Amino acid sequence: MDNSVAGPEPGLVSRYIRASITTGSHERIGPFVAGFDAHSTNPFRNYAVPDDGARPAPEEVAALVAAFVHRGRTPRLEYVPGAAVGVEPALSAAGFTVEGRVPVLVSRPGSLPDRPAPEGIGLSLATADDSLFAAAEVQHEAYGEPAPPGEADLSRLRATVRRGGLVALARDLATGAAVGSGLLNGPIDGVDELAAVGVREPYRRQGVAGALTVFLAQAGHERGVRLVWLEAESHEQRIYRSIGFVDAAEKVWMSLH
Repeated sequence: MDNSVAGPEPGLVSRYIRASITTGSHERIGPFVAGFDAHSTNPFRNYAVPDDGARPAPEEVAALVAAFVHRGRTPRLEYVPGAAVGVEPALSAAGFTVEGRVPVLVSRPGSLPDRPAPEGIGLSLATADDSLFAAAEVQHEAYGEPAPPGEADLSRLRATVRRGGLVALARDLATGAAVGSGLLNGPIDGVDELAAVGVREPYRRQGVAGALTVFLAQAGHERGVRLVWLEAESHEQRIYRSIGFVDAAEKVWMSLH
């Protein structure tokens, strides 16, 4: 089956990634925008994005590296290579290596079939602090974070809701326990990123992740988001394609160690 999509999606996703960094602490360094999380060294929360069409000079790459090193962070980039074909050669020449290449999958309004939650599981949007903290606990457990969530994690999810994003919770209806969570990061020009879908171990492989993903995407579309995108690692791609998401671009992760 051909999952490819022709259209403007790669450019929309590239612009979204770059613009979303500016909603937090960030710095312009030559043709890059770098975002930094003061409370976490997690590389997925500290990375740079190049401008579309960027062809960085060696001194600009060196300045980018210095900005990360100064903050005790691993120099790292996430971007759509098709929008900036001159960046990877420049980074490779400076010693960066590719961590991964992942497909970007998308949905549009009306493109996803309904996906009911498994029996005994309820889905809802989280806005109150106790529900947001429960979502943070699920995410930390699902993604193997070594420390329990704290105030910084709660503040991060509060900020997501304030900027128009959505945080979803899956609960065991019998016990009320939070067993899964995910989020939409917040819309920018009608585009939003679906991320951080995680499920606690005893509830995996039962359809919770797929139901959460469709629940969030449909909720975003109902609020006017015309394109929801996500990046899918190898073990996730079959799930997302099976629930109706289609391939639209590629994203690359590069870092310097």
